[in-house]
Amino acid sequence: MTFNIAPNLSMRVLGESDADILFKVVDANRDHLRAWLPWLDRNRSSKDSQAFIEGIIGQEEDGLGFACGVFWDANLVGMCGFHEIDKREQSVVIGYWLSEGYQGKGIVSQCTSFFISYAFNELGLEKVWIPVAEGNTRSRRVCERLGLVSEGVSKNAEWLYDRWVNHVCYSIRPERWYALKRNRY
Repeated sequence: MTFNIAPNLSMRVLGESDADILFKVVDANRDHLRAWLPWLDRNRSSKDSQAFIEGIIGQEEDGLGFACGVFWDANLVGMCGFHEIDKREQSVVIGYWLSEGYQGKGIVSQCTSFFISYAFNELGLEKVWIPVAEGNTRSRRVCERLGLVSEGVSKNAEWLYDRWVNHVCYSIRPERWYALKRNRY
């Protein structure tokens, strides 16, 4: 499954054959990603990336959402997608990360916008969440630029290697998303 987002920008569900390149991208960006992502110490080889890919394939097969590799000029530069859909609550969390050298191009905003629209239009969900570490200003700006609203701060929400970080809990519902989309065009 491939989604063309913009010129030079596409996303596709990764397959097991993508494990080596995914690991290389993660490894090359390890210091950059470590600032806000807690899973880097668990990703030490292509086998770890393969296990991650198998997990997102299983999630998709179970109807619980999917995640995609983000490609700029056909080069894998990050990931964006759904964490497991909460069917009872009709909601989903979106997560993303991007290689350091590709920030500032609107890539994460465009990919996240795609996933928000997909959640509402294709999956019929009622809420999209994006929890963001309080100090992660770039990620917070993505949420705010897309019109998500802060529902407050979750204290000590995540252990990040050597410290607890608070999360700002951003969310959006379909009626707000559709209104924002109408007003932008």
